[in-house]
Amino acid sequence: MTIADLRAFPLFASLDEATLSETARRVKICHYRPGQHIIREDEPAQAIFFVTRGRVRLARTAPDGREQVLAMVRAGEYFNAVPIFDGGLSPATARAMSHVTCLLLAREDLLALIRNHPDLALAALSDLAGQLRELVTLVEDLAFRSVRARLARLLLAEAAEGAAEVTQQELAERTGTVREIAGRALRRMAEEGLVKLERGRVIVLDRARLAQVAEE
Repeated sequence: MTIADLRAFPLFASLDEATLSETARRVKICHYRPGQHIIREDEPAQAIFFVTRGRVRLARTAPDGREQVLAMVRAGEYFNAVPIFDGGLSPATARAMSHVTCLLLAREDLLALIRNHPDLALAALSDLAGQLRELVTLVEDLAFRSVRARLARLLLAEAAEGAAEVTQQELAERTGTVREIAGRALRRMAEEGLVKLERGRVIVLDRARLAQVAEE
């Protein structure tokens, strides 16, 4: 673990080199295979996870087994901060969607850093506020937008370079529906020339028209 690895995370940008060096000595590196659970919801949390490689899916599970995806965490981002700060249980299940490498920082080490470096506390508050805004947007989408509109918004966000590397199952989970309904909506978009469906990904063909669908 190097100082450069930590500096890749905006949360640590304000820390001096000596502090970063001490933090690097306390960090534990963990690797996860695709599909492996990293943490489970409603279990005690002992550490915060910083993703250096891969994608991690955060989700809540209903009593009937259905899942609602809350966020996709990528390299340079972190998860499981809430129980570190409030002392409660983990609010979501984290599962590796690819080969994932995480840096684990124990709760007591993170809190000690924050006590000694107020700028770190402000950075953490800013990040948590951003995550809260994303959750508010998710609630708004689920409450007020159709499945078709939700899919369009998600595809626009994921297909920054023209293609979204997501399966239909993942799209369904992230938009709060089932695969069959998501599949019908995607096929209709394909018939309209908005997207092209390929195995494991969706290619956006007409961003302007898809943006209109997102606001329906």
